[in-house]
Amino acid sequence: MEEQTTELEERAPSTLQIVEGLLDYGLLQDAADILAPIHEADAARVLEQLSSGEQLDIVRHVSPEQAAALLGQLNRDDAVRVANAMDGEALSQVLDLASMDVAADLLRGLPWGYRREIMGGMRRADEVASLLSYEDESAGGLMIPDLVVLRDWMTAEEAIAHLRGSKPRAEISNYLLVMDRHNRLAGVAHLRDLVLASATTAVRELMNESVHAVEAGTDQEECARVMAQYDLTQLPVVDENQELLGLILSEDIIDVLEEEATEDMLLLASFGETEKTLGPLRRSFRTRLPWLLLNLGTVMMAAAIINIFESTIAGAAFLAVFLPMVASQGGIAGTQTLTLVTRGLALGELPFTSARRALLKEAALGVINGVLFGLVAGSLAYWWKGNPELGIVVGVAMVLNMIVAGLFGAIVPLTLKALHMDPALGSAVLLTTVTDVAGFGFLLLLASWLLV
Repeated sequence: MEEQTTELEERAPSTLQIVEGLLDYGLLQDAADILAPIHEADAARVLEQLSSGEQLDIVRHVSPEQAAALLGQLNRDDAVRVANAMDGEALSQVLDLASMDVAADLLRGLPWGYRREIMGGMRRADEVASLLSYEDESAGGLMIPDLVVLRDWMTAEEAIAHLRGSKPRAEISNYLLVMDRHNRLAGVAHLRDLVLASATTAVRELMNESVHAVEAGTDQEECARVMAQYDLTQLPVVDENQELLGLILSEDIIDVLEEEATEDMLLLASFGETEKTLGPLRRSFRTRLPWLLLNLGTVMMAAAIINIFESTIAGAAFLAVFLPMVASQGGIAGTQTLTLVTRGLALGELPFTSARRALLKEAALGVINGVLFGLVAGSLAYWWKGNPELGIVVGVAMVLNMIVAGLFGAIVPLTLKALHMDPALGSAVLLTTVTDVAGFGFLLLLASWLLV
């Protein structure tokens, strides 16, 4: 009986299939009603598998509260596309119901004229406008400005009364930020300590003055690193005078970590932007095409090297067997270094002051691995073809390419970081080009000296 139930569950249509079927028949309201009782995070995952037009149809047929929740859960590109296609009056209403950071994020993605129109119809336009001056991927762009804070001169009784009278939309957590008389961040107090303290105990006696904060311009990756390093559930955002501006919550940082990890993975694989496995075919084609064209251009460089040594290959055709061996081994070794260095830069484990040390280490590792695999490859070439000179050529080419791979696996992401670009951006394409060109070049150049 249990096996039969499991089989029926597996054969039952998924929520996505049901929604797609209803949309195909033009039953837009029914499709929206299917998603209504589902948690907005799960509903957003369904929406992300639909086309932009279908996403817009769903959002138009749910309540403004549900629309605000869905737009807050959708990935940014999809959410901005939907918002940009919505009726201005409806979008103003939806953004008034969304959290301030979500509203500001969506407004940043709208054309300037449409943004002004939407803000003109919002009740909270002035509050959201304060966030628009910050970059999207900065602490200022992530923070929630509407929060409850305590003053260090308050008593425990006054602090609790202050919390009870706070605005419903304000953020209250177990750890409450404390400001001094000059509006500067003074410390953090635990809600439990306030409740258990005597009524006349001053907040300054209960607070912890050691509090980690970031300035509004801090990059979101650095914010995530600080919160992870110090195990924080919230991160205060201050200006240059240490005056409190807002608060970053752990739930927002989790989104940042997922977003940054996904972005780095896709960039290392040479994708231009976020792409979903079951997303629209046209979007997948559009995001992959530029990188495939770029890769084709770099492959031509490797082909050019082979063309230069055409006579060498004609005189020793067996060299073609060893070309992919040398290039591929260098590519794998370089990718290992590239991945490690990119991760170190992302997590703040590899500061620029340690770049020289990292390069020396990778060069040394390239020598060690190069000698080891060069001996193996050279021995294999000698055993296979019975030619000692061929063994020397393959072995030395392997050593040199492994050294180049280790060095460039570190140089490429470090250079991109120095240029204030994402270290993962196109790194795989650049590294593959270098290892292919170097591998082919070393092998064929040595062969032209010793074999032909």
